[in-house]
Amino acid sequence: MKKHKGYQFLTPRVELFPKKRTSAKKYDQGVGKNLNEKLFAVEENKNEEIDGKHISSVMSYDTGDNINIEKIKTILPHRYPFLLVDKVIHVERNKKIIGIKQVSANEQFFNGHFPAKAVMPGVLQVEALAQLGGILCLTNEENSGRDNLFLFAGVDGVRWKKPVLPGDTLVMEVEQISFKPTLGVAKLRGCAYVGGHVVLKVAEMTFALAR
Repeated sequence: MKKHKGYQFLTPRVELFPKKRTSAKKYDQGVGKNLNEKLFAVEENKNEEIDGKHISSVMSYDTGDNINIEKIKTILPHRYPFLLVDKVIHVERNKKIIGIKQVSANEQFFNGHFPAKAVMPGVLQVEALAQLGGILCLTNEENSGRDNLFLFAGVDGVRWKKPVLPGDTLVMEVEQISFKPTLGVAKLRGCAYVGGHVVLKVAEMTFALAR
């Protein structure tokens, strides 16, 4: 059976933000296989039994630098029902961060969006991505250990690709474009996946340090 290391199975094998411009259709086709295919892929024996232990090990996201929900609460001021990052599974200071949001059927917003067909609101997907970006900003070398607060100041180039439904695991990746400590302004970009497919792309998010 093929072994998966760290979080590599979650992200596409192509660059998240390719240097060459490409169409959205080609970009989506380049994103890795469906997560279910990866979870249940068996190379040598197609009849090999899949059990809970195997699935649990693949879904653990243990990269050695995880930030759990209790630690996240010491970084972000958000609280239930508006804290939309459950775990950080990888972070590189001043560079990028990867985190997850487990979308439960018990989310409050599903009561009205929509009662007959539950879909996670697109604006909350962007908010979840922004909160992950906020964690990156607040754990950067310039801000680590300080009682700072970054406010969401702007967003450009938002594209939703697929709906996010109850039971989905929203895997988010945010990359820092620039940070100007003297101005307290950070620019980031991000992408979110469900099952290896792109569900959301944001070309640029702007954050401003509250003074």
